[in-house]
Amino acid sequence: MYTQELGLTEKLAIVEDFFQISTRTLEGHYTLIPDNNAEIIIPIKENLTFKCIGSVRPLTFLAGKSYFLMPRRRGAVIPLSFRSNCLIIKVNPIYAKKLSDQLNEISYGVFDLGMGKDCLERLCKGFDLMDKYELSDRLEDLLDVSSDLFEYNMTIVDAIDQIRESNGTVSVKEIYTKLRVSKSKLEQHFNREIGLTPKEFCKIQKINYFINSYMENGDISLTELTYHCGYYDQSHLIKDFKYFLDTSPKKFFCDQK
Repeated sequence: MYTQELGLTEKLAIVEDFFQISTRTLEGHYTLIPDNNAEIIIPIKENLTFKCIGSVRPLTFLAGKSYFLMPRRRGAVIPLSFRSNCLIIKVNPIYAKKLSDQLNEISYGVFDLGMGKDCLERLCKGFDLMDKYELSDRLEDLLDVSSDLFEYNMTIVDAIDQIRESNGTVSVKEIYTKLRVSKSKLEQHFNREIGLTPKEFCKIQKINYFINSYMENGDISLTELTYHCGYYDQSHLIKDFKYFLDTSPKKFFCDQK
């Protein structure tokens, strides 16, 4: 039994979400928005190019292997070619450090998951039929990682919970005041466990809330949604879009159509 509510059970789902990127006819690109989750990326048939926004060199992920990515500070672009096919598993950020500590780093924040062919087949088999809890159990077995919530830093678990409940609008001061820890202790532990600062985590959460809100309700104006999602004005929103996705809000949503 899993829960996101602390105190009810002792487990927290390892997997937040999972999906497949597949194309048979069109070429283009797929934009991965930073969302505070760690990621497992598995190219199926062809090698995959992965380019983080702001990075000079793209990475090549080899077909038949698996890769673990710490939570990203910025978006990423995956060029799509004929027959592109890969699996992406979004991992709860509280597990990021424990997973990365047992892996070989191949680039900053990117690790070789080291799964053999048999393990990958077990993970990929029936991918479309699994829910995130079944996939969490499978990953727990394959990666030897515990989902016992109380093995993790509860200060960070509580901080993440506050940020997500507020959709990223809570201030860092409100977080450490409520948790009764110092600002330096919170930032130190957060960066060590998640790979992001609390402020970065808040900004990423807020821009995701903005994007998801607009995609779910396209009738609302960007101006109205800007204030609804906690931005002071459009210039702050545009600045965040430029940093995280290297584009403007209008262009981003036009490209999604």
